[in-house]
Amino acid sequence: MLKHDKLAQEVSGLADKLFLLNTPQSALGQQAWKSLLKDEAFVERLKEARGASGLPFWMNELSERVAVINDLKHYSVLAVDGSQIYPDRHIAGVNCFLINCGGILLSYADSSMANFFSEPRLFLPEHIIPTTSELSFSVDLVDLKREELEFEIASQRAALARTTSEGLLTLFDGSLIFWHLESKPEEIRDMFLREYLKYLDRFYQQQLPIAGYISMPKSKELVNMIRLRACEHKKETFVFCQGKVAKCPCKQFELLVDTQLLQNFLPPFHRTTIFCSRSSITEHYPRFLKPCFFYLNVEKEIVRVEVPGWMVKDPKMIDFVCQVLIDQAVKGQGYPVALAEAHEQAVVKGADREFFFSLIRKVGIERNKQVFASQKSIKKRGIGI
Repeated sequence: MLKHDKLAQEVSGLADKLFLLNTPQSALGQQAWKSLLKDEAFVERLKEARGASGLPFWMNELSERVAVINDLKHYSVLAVDGSQIYPDRHIAGVNCFLINCGGILLSYADSSMANFFSEPRLFLPEHIIPTTSELSFSVDLVDLKREELEFEIASQRAALARTTSEGLLTLFDGSLIFWHLESKPEEIRDMFLREYLKYLDRFYQQQLPIAGYISMPKSKELVNMIRLRACEHKKETFVFCQGKVAKCPCKQFELLVDTQLLQNFLPPFHRTTIFCSRSSITEHYPRFLKPCFFYLNVEKEIVRVEVPGWMVKDPKMIDFVCQVLIDQAVKGQGYPVALAEAHEQAVVKGADREFFFSLIRKVGIERNKQVFASQKSIKKRGIGI
């Protein structure tokens, strides 16, 4: 049982680190950002920096703020999301897992249209890792497979929709920089990265714009710039101490995120200049697919938007992406309607989970297969006193 009084003490003790948006640290970071923008020599050196994965490079001026004029009349947006039911080790005979990808195609024209879809798919562990492999199966692989399916289904749906939809944007909830693969074994990393990039390449081949939308991003690339400038221990390699030196001035910014620096810099319905990521995982991307990003103020919040490199060569395409996202966020009262609806189509709720396992048991009985639940699983379904 959760002890509410003890939890209240825990929250109170960490309050200074939980709420940073309007704290002295946030204000200090905003001042440091404005000061950095005026330091032309440092900015030039920063732009030429090499080998620093935590520092982005950018197009045009670092201080650029681009107004987005939302005058779209007709457009379509496709959004895809996914969820899963992991294998349950407490139910013997059930070593499969379910991935459900759902989404929506919204078209705004003289007569608007909404097309919902949901595609459940069932897998066994050997569908991801062959039985001949020395790698072991884990639930992390289910998450990676779900992401692969999201890209696969989105690329298929977008290809079909382009013939009937005007001004189509395909939208994903999350990053196009596959940070999570950096910590995976090389075999796993290469296997999934190859699949992800294959589907992203399909969008490029058909010149279909896509974007990753990140609400409340925790990215720190811009923060790393002000930390580097403040660091008293940076070497000729242009790398800051990352807080390893206890009293270094750069430590005062270590809890901040990029959007806090932009609070008083980026007005509603404006975007920043376009940045390109230097994260180590992007070294494995083809040049035209390397992720670029910008921050966009959709009025309710500042979000991070990521697009593949080939799109930033076309300013009209970036304008289109911004217009769609702002319109979607306004229609959704702060969050894109398409992403919210895609989540609803994809989410696997408690009743769906019970139906899934009941269906497994039913099929097992029909085929004279035994499916046993552990006593722990049975107990969790109904605790007796």
